[in-house]
Amino acid sequence: MTGRHLCVHHRDYYDHEVHDGDIYPHGERSEDLDCEPDDFDRADGLGAVDLAVAILKDLAVTEPSGGPDFPGPHCWWGGTVTLDYYTGEMRETSAHPRGFSDAECRDIWARLTGA
Repeated sequence: MTGRHLCVHHRDYYDHEVHDGDIYPHGERSEDLDCEPDDFDRADGLGAVDLAVAILKDLAVTEPSGGPDFPGPHCWWGGTVTLDYYTGEMRETSAHPRGFSDAECRDIWARLTGA
């Protein structure tokens, strides 16, 4: 995918697949989520940073890979592990911005951390 987007990684595992702090997942998948604004987004005053922040919040991946200062344009985002109470499966999700400028990455970081 070209343009500004988030590369989102999901890793699925059960408690018994965690050994000595290492996770041996039974399922992993990645997806690219487009952050390029379309005509409707632009009409609403939304840009790529606005879309990225909304997606990260929806995915509940709002913890930066570094801090307390901006770690640079290679900052990625993680979140809490979610649990499927029916199956006992855990999911760990992370998101990696691609195609964003340093200033845009800094803006995403500032909006999500409140810095």
